[in-house]
Amino acid sequence: MQPRTNAGRRARNTVVVALIVAAVWAGAALTRGATNPDPYTPTGPLAHFSRAVDLILE
Repeated sequence: MQPRTNAGRRARNTVVVALIVAAVWAGAALTRGATNPDPYTPTGPLAHFSRAVDLILE
């Protein structure tokens, strides 16, 4: 007799995946908040480019 059914194993795997996704999401949100505390600074792939242009024009 199997101690765990396939349904139980699937449910456990679903919970583990959900916890991993939640942890990654929370980590990304904390990192985003820590690296960009000023909401008025540009974000995204062009943020570094615009900062470089500002430095050149100064």
